[in-house]
Amino acid sequence: MNRPSSPFASFWMGGFECSTHRLRSGRRVDVIDASAHDRLAATDYAAVQSLGLSTVRDGLRWPLIERRPGEYDFSSAEAQVRAAQASGVQVIWDLMHYGYPDFLDPYSPDFAPAFAAYARAAGQFLAQHTVGPLWVCPVNEISFFAWAGGQVGDFAPFAHGRGHELKRCLAGAAIAATRALREALPEVRFLLAEPLIAVHRHPERPQEWADADGFHASQFEALDMLLGRLYPELGGSPDLVDVLGLNYYPVNQWMHHPQHERRRVLEPADPEYRPLRELLAQVYGHYSLPLMLAETGTESAARPAWLRWVAHEALGARAQGVPLLGVCLYPVLNHPGWVDDRHCHNGLLDYSGPAAQGSRSPEAALAAALQEVQAWERGSLPAQSPPPPSEPLPLGAVLDRVAQAAPTLLAEAPLRHADGAFPAESFAALHQCGLLRASLPGGLGYGLRGPDLLPLLRAVGRLSLPVARLYEGHLNALGLIERYGTTEQLVAASASCEVLGVWNTEEGPGLRAQRTPAGWLLEGNKTFTSGAEFVRPLLPAEVEGEGRVMLLAPAPLPAERFDHSFWQPLGMRASVSARAELSGLTLPLTSQIGAAGDYYRQPEFSGGALRFLAAQLGGAEAVLASAHAVLGHLGRAEDDVQRLRFAEAAAGVEAAWQTVLEGGRRLAWRGEEALEYVALCRVVTEDACLQACEAAERAVGARGLLAPHDPERLIRDLRHYLRQPAPDAARLQVGTATLAEGFGGWS
Repeated sequence: MNRPSSPFASFWMGGFECSTHRLRSGRRVDVIDASAHDRLAATDYAAVQSLGLSTVRDGLRWPLIERRPGEYDFSSAEAQVRAAQASGVQVIWDLMHYGYPDFLDPYSPDFAPAFAAYARAAGQFLAQHTVGPLWVCPVNEISFFAWAGGQVGDFAPFAHGRGHELKRCLAGAAIAATRALREALPEVRFLLAEPLIAVHRHPERPQEWADADGFHASQFEALDMLLGRLYPELGGSPDLVDVLGLNYYPVNQWMHHPQHERRRVLEPADPEYRPLRELLAQVYGHYSLPLMLAETGTESAARPAWLRWVAHEALGARAQGVPLLGVCLYPVLNHPGWVDDRHCHNGLLDYSGPAAQGSRSPEAALAAALQEVQAWERGSLPAQSPPPPSEPLPLGAVLDRVAQAAPTLLAEAPLRHADGAFPAESFAALHQCGLLRASLPGGLGYGLRGPDLLPLLRAVGRLSLPVARLYEGHLNALGLIERYGTTEQLVAASASCEVLGVWNTEEGPGLRAQRTPAGWLLEGNKTFTSGAEFVRPLLPAEVEGEGRVMLLAPAPLPAERFDHSFWQPLGMRASVSARAELSGLTLPLTSQIGAAGDYYRQPEFSGGALRFLAAQLGGAEAVLASAHAVLGHLGRAEDDVQRLRFAEAAAGVEAAWQTVLEGGRRLAWRGEEALEYVALCRVVTEDACLQACEAAERAVGARGLLAPHDPERLIRDLRHYLRQPAPDAARLQVGTATLAEGFGGWS
């Protein structure tokens, strides 16, 4: 692997968050104080050095150093600089990390000279405690600072619509500070740390493409100013930047939207996502400067996966000739949040508890990942790329993805109801929005489990019940692979764009499998094979002497295996639930997922009913919504009788939804003990959905059940989907539990 010569003590680095900006509330952030890094600097430097991080980013706090104009007190940084000198850790010092003294205004012409004078004094102070060249980052993230402080007013100077002006002011200040430092300390070296982003054009809004391109290009303006390529009157020149630092996080690629809060953040698994190595190569090709990833990281359980993925991309770029000098885990130390003081689990070391005892504990999984990627840097990259990671999105953001796919699902639903074909365009839209991998490591909603999957399925059910049925089977298959499969099988499932399905229903004597040297030889059939030849099936099959095993086909099965005459329904036509003859089919021995009996393990097997119940309730909402639309068309929506009818139906659907949500919570909390409550959810949901169908039919009358109105199609789909196995057994289970508990046992 190509290893460019480097001025840094280690390739892998750690950065201590050192923000000092003032918030809208008036409070000044001071992360160094909040994390006790100033008081425990020696402990912190020893901790990172023990983990192989011999170069770090750290910062001075200008608002604490210059409380009165022209008077500098560096006592707030004494512990940091002395600890760095004693430990031998190499430090790259930020001089301004968003914060500046209250008596200054960045838009004022006095700002640049004041910052230059402070920088000169800071450089002289730091040089006294530095062995070798002093490394400085004058202004951290000029571009983000300008956007947050000058464009949207999130922090000081709280301006709106003046982002470019603030960027120019900050660049001018950085240039003045750089020249002052170089005059006082000729050997000083400079890092410029700027965000690395990729702003994508939205394919459906070509009128905004120029704005998207402009936003993407704006990330280079600050560097162009420092290099003298833009606004040369500021005094920029090529000798003012020694290394270009690029800060890269999971939110750094998005689909452009004029309202920034409505942009769609792209995940590494999204088709539009540009590989990090490609972005690095593009920047190097444009500037021919040595690069480093000056900040990268994420929060909570996703940290190890993010580090492995970034490492593979970064080292891959280096192997292709990009002179990448280092990767900095940022922050390396957990800290309280800027706004709410929440405990941000985004570092390698923790700051709570052990801090009072003078020690820092590393996060074990992230430390293990760091060891792994350090070995990659010393040796060679693994042949297979690690699974693409993601920043887990909150449920609301995942549902926003469903809303983005909604026009396609709504438009295709009546077409596929008419021809009975597989809803390929709908699944292409779900894939485009990252929803096929929503629950997997690296998926956009990683962390969606149990109750959190239910609103997702309800939202899809509201758009198309056949799609929801297939999507539920896909998520079920992914869940089974994640719970019982190997790491390799999970990685393959994570990387696949295929729709999966679980086919369990069969005619006697059922599907049997025999282990042979050539693979698993199948004998028998499956019925209600939702998705037929369009999905990759997971097949539970009986193995003599062992029990039921799960076999994942390596690809969708050929069309000649299916009898489509079996599937002539009145509703749910687009679920394509044919009959499959599987006799003579051989699957690879590696197809087995888990051990015999895993498929029927409780509470997951019976508890899985909550998934289709959520989809059904979404379908019930769609039925009521379509009936309301017909009433509006007929001019009868204001009738009091209709109000009473819809009130009763809506109350039933909402009560059932709350019951299903409670079932999800109980299943996660109590496990198998909650299965009687899941049966209750089945009863309540079926009754509510049937009530919604009847209310809609009565409301719209015969005219509303004719084309082009939707209620007839939606009612047919819902009534058909309600016919799930053993509904009477579920009612008996609820009745037995109710009588056994004496009408008070559901609390």
